[in-house]
Amino acid sequence: MFCIKCGKKLPEEAKFCSGCGTKIEQEEIKEEVKIEEPKLEEEIKVQEEIKTVEEKPVQPIKEVPITPQPKNKNININHILIAVIIFFVVVFTLGIGIAAAQKGKGRVVMIYMVGSNLESKGGLATRDLKDLDYNKLKANNTRVVLIAGGTTSWQNNYIDVNETSIYTLESTGFEKVDVRSKNNMGTVDNLSYFLNYVYKNYKAKKYDFIYWNHGGAVDGSEYDDLYSDHLMLIEMSKAFENSPFKNNKKLDVISFRTCLNSTIEVANIYKKYAKYLVASEEVTIGSQADSAIRFLNDVKMSDSPIEYGKKQINTYKEVVTNTCNYSSFMKKDENYCIDSTYSITDLSKIDDVKSKLELFSKDLNKNLSSKYREYSRIRSNMDQYAKDEPAYDMIDLYNFTEKFDKYSNSGKNLRESIEKAVVYNWTNTKHSHGLSIYFPYNNQTFLSSYSDISTSDNYTALITNFYNMKQGIKTNYYSSFSNNSGTVTNKETKQTDVEFELTEEQSKNMTKAGYLIFADTKDGYYQIVYGGSDVKKDGNKLKATVKDRLLRLSDSEYNDDNIWILSREEKIEDDYIDLKAYIYLSNSASVFGNATTATAIIRIDKDHKDGYIKTIYTGFEDKKSNDDTKEFSLFAPTGIKITDYNFVSVLSSRYKLLDENGNYNPDWQSTSNGVIEGKVFRTNKIKFIKEDFKNGYDYYIVFRVFDIANNEYDSKPIKLN
Repeated sequence: MFCIKCGKKLPEEAKFCSGCGTKIEQEEIKEEVKIEEPKLEEEIKVQEEIKTVEEKPVQPIKEVPITPQPKNKNININHILIAVIIFFVVVFTLGIGIAAAQKGKGRVVMIYMVGSNLESKGGLATRDLKDLDYNKLKANNTRVVLIAGGTTSWQNNYIDVNETSIYTLESTGFEKVDVRSKNNMGTVDNLSYFLNYVYKNYKAKKYDFIYWNHGGAVDGSEYDDLYSDHLMLIEMSKAFENSPFKNNKKLDVISFRTCLNSTIEVANIYKKYAKYLVASEEVTIGSQADSAIRFLNDVKMSDSPIEYGKKQINTYKEVVTNTCNYSSFMKKDENYCIDSTYSITDLSKIDDVKSKLELFSKDLNKNLSSKYREYSRIRSNMDQYAKDEPAYDMIDLYNFTEKFDKYSNSGKNLRESIEKAVVYNWTNTKHSHGLSIYFPYNNQTFLSSYSDISTSDNYTALITNFYNMKQGIKTNYYSSFSNNSGTVTNKETKQTDVEFELTEEQSKNMTKAGYLIFADTKDGYYQIVYGGSDVKKDGNKLKATVKDRLLRLSDSEYNDDNIWILSREEKIEDDYIDLKAYIYLSNSASVFGNATTATAIIRIDKDHKDGYIKTIYTGFEDKKSNDDTKEFSLFAPTGIKITDYNFVSVLSSRYKLLDENGNYNPDWQSTSNGVIEGKVFRTNKIKFIKEDFKNGYDYYIVFRVFDIANNEYDSKPIKLN
């Protein structure tokens, strides 16, 4: 027995619904039970024809007189049975059938697909659509309706680049059902049109919605390459407000097949229009090897929004693993090559999160003036999503409350509220709990428009006051930073420990530190061979351990032909180190030829002490301007296969770190003080060689520190050997 109002399954003897409190009228809560009886061949054909008719959008029915058929004594029993079936079908269609068709029994999934450069350069949209299986979807009573646009070219033969038309998936593939001229996918009107068109023409019991494109966190998503526009969160809200999907007609699930959109700000926008949000806090990886929306093939009508979301997330987990293995020489069952997250949020719980955030932010704002230095140090060291593009300034909301817990008595209550709202969270990071929040530290790209989408007035005041205070700080504590002293210990061991002494004021006003290692190439230049971030602060001292980090790239058949590969720390765990290096892949042996720029993740562990390529991905990157002065990147990592290329080349950057007399050159980063060279290797012959500090080269370390205003300072070089 089920409640007629909310659909909750109830015991047969129930008097009231335990879900919504509705009084139970027994005759209104009858569960449909279909008894399948043996069918004649003609019956089966007729029922298949009926089902085909019922799946089409319902058209107005004209009254048609039913002409009695002449008697025929030779009609066999099968023909009589068919006539009876047809009679009841006509009655059903003209009467009860109209109401059933209008109400709808199936599921409709809307996909708002902006192809952008993800499709024109990588074919990722076409790849994602390829694995949708019409027969499986039909068996599960699910219809997919697609609107597509926003790219300069489609890598398929069914979507027209000169239109922004609507398509449905049929047995023959995607078929056009609404022909429209080319439109801007970044407008309220276009999104609103799609929502209303689908609701009018495809009645269903459940509706779901998937955004497909780049994601921009609090900036929204759906970046249209044809119009250089996108959907901001406030525009999404306006479009849904102009649609039927609100109040008691909410979407079951709103999903983002994008980067960075699992934010409290996004959740707050959609709590009026959907029951659950499925999205990622982090950058998401694309794949030319697998489809992330093929999960729709396995969605059942009986699936709850949480079950639906888990199927989407589990499929994405497989995509990440398949993509990483696709890129790597090493094959492992579970291989997450980038930081990954995906979560399911119950949007009915967001108001409670907002109220707790309001209290938490009020406490932090009250103490901001006296605690700014501490706040800045904490914020600068927090894990940030899309860390290669700091303009987004997104951090995990739960982690935020943990880090700032001692400045408020409301942190625990806020964390408990987040735990109730985020009903499922998958991540391979330690700091991600399902919902992120905007906390500007690196710049103010989205701060000016944040009040339009803010979840808390006190929080908006906090981040505005914080950033303004940061902008007004001028420190002179680092004017002599390059004159500070550094020491090296344990010279005779493989491990090289470095200590760097700060003054008392420098120590108080420092937020974080990293370092660069240079090698003296004996030609007046110094090559950067490593970038590290694992710096510990002990009192006024900075301490770094430089161990088993330096690598050379070599051809396995020619060990004398090798080059330092500039790598940077990506992740350090107890049992492995992941390094990031930029390489170039091509099918010609030219260093600066027509090459694909790629990022290699190199892992060093106990079984591979010299390292191996864990994965390689490229990025389809756009530069978008938020205002006249700020730019930020839309970066979509896409796994590629190294064996699809014949050659890999590595560039080396060398600078005049010291002058002819050995004095530090503070302008060493100037392009006039540097040169770039490179070498080419065969992809099927490359290997890594572990470098040490006893190979005849002189090595230097430069500490790089950031103060409480996020200004950067470099120390003078310290010789390591």
